Amino acid sequence: MNADDEASKTAADAPDDALAAAIAEDPEAVAAFVQRLDDVNELLDVLALATEAADDEMVSSVAGTAGSLGELADEAAEPETVRGARTLLRALGDAGDPDTTYRGVGSLGLLRALRDPEVKRGLAFLVALARGIGRELDRQDR
Repeated sequence: MNADDEASKTAADAPDDALAAAIAEDPEAVAAFVQRLDDVNELLDVLALATEAADDEMVSSVAGTAGSLGELADEAAEPETVRGARTLLRALGDAGDPDTTYRGVGSLGLLRALRDPEVKRGLAFLVALARGIGRELDRQDR
């Protein structure tokens, strides 16, 4: 055997020696590492299947959905939208307070409630909301 063959044999044996040393030093850690590799390989198999299954139409559909979500996020970030959403959410929180008891409101009770300034203001908000919804529906129909 010449020196080149001896050097290549030593280099080839080095990983085996390192593995044997690691197993001897901490067999539980090596076993846990091998288990993780099995998990990683399973994930890679799933990813490969998903990649094979994804066709151009699916990619276009996902891209379109992402674009729509981006537009929705832009609308939701508008200061007026944030203010309106906060108003509705806070009112829902107040209305959903478990300590609040509700009793039926008849037609006379409804007429009495219409004199309450808070109810008047709330109704004005709801009318503005209804007006905005109608405006948006008109825009969509065009």
